[in-house]
Amino acid sequence: MANEIPQDMLEQLVQMLSNLVSNDNTVRSSAEQQLSSDWMVSKPDALLTGLAHLACHHEDAVLRSFAAVLARRVALKIASNQPTSETVEMTLWDVVPEETRQAIQANFLTALKKETNKSARNKICDTISEIARVTALKEQTWQELLPALLQCAKSESADQRESAFRIFTSVPHLVSGQHWEELSIVFNSCLKDKEPLVRLGTMKAVISIMLDSRIAVRNAMGTLLPQLLEVISGFVATGEEEHLVEGLVALIELAEHSPRLFRNLVPSVLTFMVEIVKKKEFDDRTRQSALELLLTLAECAPGLVRKVPDYASLIVPVAMEMMTELEDDKEWYSSDGADEDDNDANYIIGEHALDRLAQALGGTMVLPVSFVYIPQMLASDSWQARHSALMAISAIAEGCARIMEEELPKIVSMVLPYLTDSHARVRFAACNAVGQLSTDFAETLQKNHHSLVLKHLIPVMDNVQFPRVRAHAAAALVNFCEAVDKATLEPYLDSIFERLLSLLDSGTIFIQEQAITTIATVADSAEECFVKYYSSIMPLLINVLQQATSSEYRLLRGKTMECASLIALAVGKNVFAPHAQGFIKLLVQTQTSVAEPDDPQVYYLLTAWARICKVLGRDFVPYLDIVMPPLLASAQLKPDFAVVDPEDDVEAKYSAEDGWEFVGVDGQQIGIKTTVLEEKCTAVEMLSCYAQELGSGFRPYLEKVRDIVLPLLKFYFHDGVRHAAVATLTPLVSCVQQAELGQEYTFNFWHQICAGILEVVATEADSTFLVPLYAAFYEALDIMGPGPSLSPVLLEAFTKATEAQLREFYARLKHREEARASEEFEAEDEELIQEEELNEEAVLGEIGRALQGVFRTHGVNYSPIFQQLLEPVVATFVNDAQSPTCRQWAICVLGDLVEFTGPLSWPIMAGHIPRVMDSLMDPTLAEVRQAACYTLGVCGQYGGPDYATVCSASLPLLFQLINMAQARSDENVMVTENAVAAVTKICKFNASQFDVNAVLPSWVQALPVVNDPEEAPLVYMYLLDLMEAQHPSVLGLNNVNLAHLATVMIEALVSGIVAEPIATRLAQTLKACLSRLDVNISTAVWNSVSAEKRKVLQDINFL
Repeated sequence: MANEIPQDMLEQLVQMLSNLVSNDNTVRSSAEQQLSSDWMVSKPDALLTGLAHLACHHEDAVLRSFAAVLARRVALKIASNQPTSETVEMTLWDVVPEETRQAIQANFLTALKKETNKSARNKICDTISEIARVTALKEQTWQELLPALLQCAKSESADQRESAFRIFTSVPHLVSGQHWEELSIVFNSCLKDKEPLVRLGTMKAVISIMLDSRIAVRNAMGTLLPQLLEVISGFVATGEEEHLVEGLVALIELAEHSPRLFRNLVPSVLTFMVEIVKKKEFDDRTRQSALELLLTLAECAPGLVRKVPDYASLIVPVAMEMMTELEDDKEWYSSDGADEDDNDANYIIGEHALDRLAQALGGTMVLPVSFVYIPQMLASDSWQARHSALMAISAIAEGCARIMEEELPKIVSMVLPYLTDSHARVRFAACNAVGQLSTDFAETLQKNHHSLVLKHLIPVMDNVQFPRVRAHAAAALVNFCEAVDKATLEPYLDSIFERLLSLLDSGTIFIQEQAITTIATVADSAEECFVKYYSSIMPLLINVLQQATSSEYRLLRGKTMECASLIALAVGKNVFAPHAQGFIKLLVQTQTSVAEPDDPQVYYLLTAWARICKVLGRDFVPYLDIVMPPLLASAQLKPDFAVVDPEDDVEAKYSAEDGWEFVGVDGQQIGIKTTVLEEKCTAVEMLSCYAQELGSGFRPYLEKVRDIVLPLLKFYFHDGVRHAAVATLTPLVSCVQQAELGQEYTFNFWHQICAGILEVVATEADSTFLVPLYAAFYEALDIMGPGPSLSPVLLEAFTKATEAQLREFYARLKHREEARASEEFEAEDEELIQEEELNEEAVLGEIGRALQGVFRTHGVNYSPIFQQLLEPVVATFVNDAQSPTCRQWAICVLGDLVEFTGPLSWPIMAGHIPRVMDSLMDPTLAEVRQAACYTLGVCGQYGGPDYATVCSASLPLLFQLINMAQARSDENVMVTENAVAAVTKICKFNASQFDVNAVLPSWVQALPVVNDPEEAPLVYMYLLDLMEAQHPSVLGLNNVNLAHLATVMIEALVSGIVAEPIATRLAQTLKACLSRLDVNISTAVWNSVSAEKRKVLQDINFL
């Protein structure tokens, strides 16, 4: 094919390539225009063929390299002038003829074998990989590729061997679909290759193929792991650190994806990696990569790692030793740390390692070994050692919290003396530890140790010579105050604000910023106790906003807005009133002055406005027109995206500091700039706030906000944005109702929101998002009122979406059951499955509430579609002998069906009654028995005559539950009380098939009900009705039951289980009952009442 391209055309192509890299902008732009408008449009065949020819045959290595790169990039460009009938966009590679593609492939395979220049060869490999990837994606063929690569892998040329494995690494599907046994000989041989780059390339290829293969193939390949470790060992021995790091990074990816492959190697990997970490002569990245492999195994297979007794005991000391590797930099003391580029420093990595290890393995493994070294290091003369020990306490606190809490007094006493250490950085670390302990042991530390902690911490803010230490002490105070009771905090407020005002007057911006943040937190915790300080602090904050106007003060101004608005919330509308207008005016001025999109004041403005809205309530409505335009703009921000070419310098072009994050998708790196996402999320949260607070006052923005947030339910780039969007929907529906805009408008508005919710529900796979979706649906349904508010189309959409979700739920349930029964199932799998089950059960609960809402509002009108689509699913659930969760949920749904469709439920319910009756004695889960009791009670109350026989037949079983030996245990008490309530409803509403008088004596003895506030009111109203009617079956022969009834009513009053007016009726009936008792019996009743219960009766004015 190359021969068919005229020589002059090849020369034109060479000239264009030269011009594309010209330093002359004009020349380069002209070449780019020529490429895109001429070659790619009218000569794509010649372009791709010519580039492949040049990559293979041109004498200049640089041009060969560039031709290979350009061929890859151009081939994947969207072709112009595509047929309108095509539904999928075609690339240049798609539109050129098949013979052209074959010629291009052949040229690159030839180039692969003959290329001697390393850079050019790598570019050729990358292009071959990309063509292979696209070929597979398009279901095209390249049969010559795998044989050619295997031939290269066996070549005497090390360059060719390395190139083959470079391609295998990039396109593992070439091998992962083949029989591994036939290929293993080649890979085994090359893992022992004399050339280090070949060994490394083979290792990376093996791991890439393992990651791409089915489990069976991956497990078969797992036998190569010892050889992979041998490759690593060789690099350690020769000191080839660059290769060593690359190999470790590949192993880390494998450990993250398939940690069980390391099952038999964890002890040897542990000792090997620890030895690498200990080698201080190695580069930091090398040591950190070895540590990362161990941490990844701990995080991804904690159960596996816990079986290795010395896992933590070997890692903790080396991590703590790394934490001592920091220098005493003079600039540290006066800087705020914002510009420090030490996130990859060993002391930071060591600290993170302890945190991750504790989170993964827990306190039982990590805490004992940590406190072997911490006391020794605290007693050291080296400030680095003391610093390391204190930071270690901070690092392990969260992961070890459950066990550490028992030793908290000792740990607090251990830390606090170092707040006065001779070295400022140790004092800083002590502040850090206090702050972390305040968070990880929130409330416990504040309640039990507030005096000791604040006595030591507050004076550290007087460290005038060390600004950073002062600021960190104030930051630790934030952590402490976030979980402190205002009564506990009040005695210390004078001392705290004296220091904070001193910090505010320091003249150092970062100290002032921290002081303002701390003032805000303290004020928020102190609430009305802060009023005393309001008049001296609020004017200072206003002054900051008035005076600090230059750009270096933007963050300070933002924090000041935050502080002032939090203080306004703390003191309330009346106290804030004198400063309200002035503060709002300053917010307006700031908002109009913001000119740069990355101005930090934008975020603080969004939240400050929302707080002022909460303070002013409906009085905030006049300011909406000022607040909403920038807020709506922020809510509609769109993130930047980038698809990174393998040749791009990602760090240079897409810095993480600029907010870029990348994920791998089909061999490509897809980047998203996340800096705008937090602003977008906050803006949507604020929209929800305004809708909640302003009600009908939010009317002018209802449609605009709805149209913004509904599409954000599908904003998959940021979970926070999705959750904020769904949280906005119910308040919007409430606003419409409050605005009284007419039934037609209200229903149309709700229907649009409902349709948006159900569209997402139908396909949503994230259980943590299904929960708020269903909650928004049924909460809005409640707001719309008791009558039907869903159209037939929406009812069908809800039912179909819910059916799909329930079937998906059931499929995942069965998959978990199969996983548990598998021979490969291990302890760590159970932890993951239990976490998944908690999420799934939360969704199931929300689906149940949504169904209840639909039944309640649509009643019998919903029965036909329910019977058609959902009743078969409910039947599957209720008859599943393996899943008590399914049975319990389905029985509750059937209860809702009966409650809200009454006698008309019988045609659906009749077939399920036997299973409900059987569930009264379900041995697996108390909640199943409780659900069965509740549903049979509902059948009695609402079912009517068709249920009479069922109700009569259930009574012996209900009393069997009530009278069982452990009926009032914690596990069974709710079952028992629901059984009592069911008997109550059957006796009161559906007693045609039995003698109530024969049942009531046993029912009386089953009382009291003191734990279930939903069932108690009906039970006691029925009791009171019967007692006031002097019913003989309740009072007993010669009033023998009066003493028991008095005790029952006392228990009910003491428990507070019923509200007015039932409580007053109970009290009056109890007094009447006691007056009819013999004095001795009455005295005995009172003597049986504990002093604590008498105190409760006294508090409610019964005594």
